[in-house]
Amino acid sequence: MEIKCDLCHLVVKRRTDLARHKKSDNCKKINNILNTIILENDKYKNEIQLLKQESLDKDKQIKLLQEKSEEYRKIVEKAATKTTIKNNNNNYTNNYLNYISSEPLKFKEIKEQAKKYINSVSVMYDDDDFHDHIVDNILKDKSGKDKVLCTDINRKNFTYKDEVSGKMIYDPELERLREQLKKGTDIRQIRAELLEKLVSEYEQNGGVDPFKQFSEIIQKLNFGNPFVDHIAKKTYVKRCASNDSPVCATSLETKNTDLELIDNNFKNEFNEEEEEYQKLLAEFGNEIN
Repeated sequence: MEIKCDLCHLVVKRRTDLARHKKSDNCKKINNILNTIILENDKYKNEIQLLKQESLDKDKQIKLLQEKSEEYRKIVEKAATKTTIKNNNNNYTNNYLNYISSEPLKFKEIKEQAKKYINSVSVMYDDDDFHDHIVDNILKDKSGKDKVLCTDINRKNFTYKDEVSGKMIYDPELERLREQLKKGTDIRQIRAELLEKLVSEYEQNGGVDPFKQFSEIIQKLNFGNPFVDHIAKKTYVKRCASNDSPVCATSLETKNTDLELIDNNFKNEFNEEEEEYQKLLAEFGNEIN
């Protein structure tokens, strides 16, 4: 019968050997070494845990500072926009009326239209076609006239008629409009149907990783910078050089050399896509292997 020493883990054959072994210097020395190693490991584990916690705390602080910075930037930008609007409203509002639809932008209708036109089929269009799909079916009237105009492409400022007062109102970065599109979009149904289609296509024909493809496609429903930039290019109204002259309706599709193009923050978009992809891969990855 073999017996293991509980102090140094040496194996002996008899209990009498074990009792004699435990009194030996070798056993005590090995036991001391093992205890020291265990204590050192525990110490390093604690230090590593503390360092990880400190790193997490710093990341949280950095994120909070970034969010505050972005919040302050938007406040300053909106204040500047409102000042510009106040000073120039009387000069240009009437001119914008020449190019904008007589129909106001009705938020209740937008939510209904979003449910109708934004689905698992349309979200698979490429970016330009998807955004054109929204412009043509939601942001234009029946005669094809824009209900929304971009009036300042550098600040991404937009104007449309208020559904209550009928007056021109301004919506920097289309924040209010984008919120209504998000509210009207049935994101759960679209996600489920889209993922089912992509996985089925992959199982039948192979090709692109369906979860990676899903995470890229679903970003369209954030209605982020690519959406705002596209609407700006499609609906931009540029003022003529003279303050007394009417505004000049131009499109970046045909005259983009006259404009300052907007810089997109692709890093954030990529991070969002990668995070979505990793979540999907962790949850469903085994289903298609």
